[in-house]
Amino acid sequence: MDITPILILRVVLGLGVLVYVGNCWIDQKFWSRKHFDWKPKEYWPEVFWLNIIGGSLIGIWLIASPFLLS
Repeated sequence: MDITPILILRVVLGLGVLVYVGNCWIDQKFWSRKHFDWKPKEYWPEVFWLNIIGGSLIGIWLIASPFLLS
């Protein structure tokens, strides 16, 4: 497998998504585009968990897929 700029970009983007998810999990807050502010998970728990679960899956997929599918 060759290391290409696209591969590097996917891994860096995946790491960025996982850092965001980790920040949301540690602070128990999520970024609300509606209010343009950080909101606690009690404000809208469905969106908080969607960020945590969806962000984790997307971040892991971005990092792992180039290595699994090559």
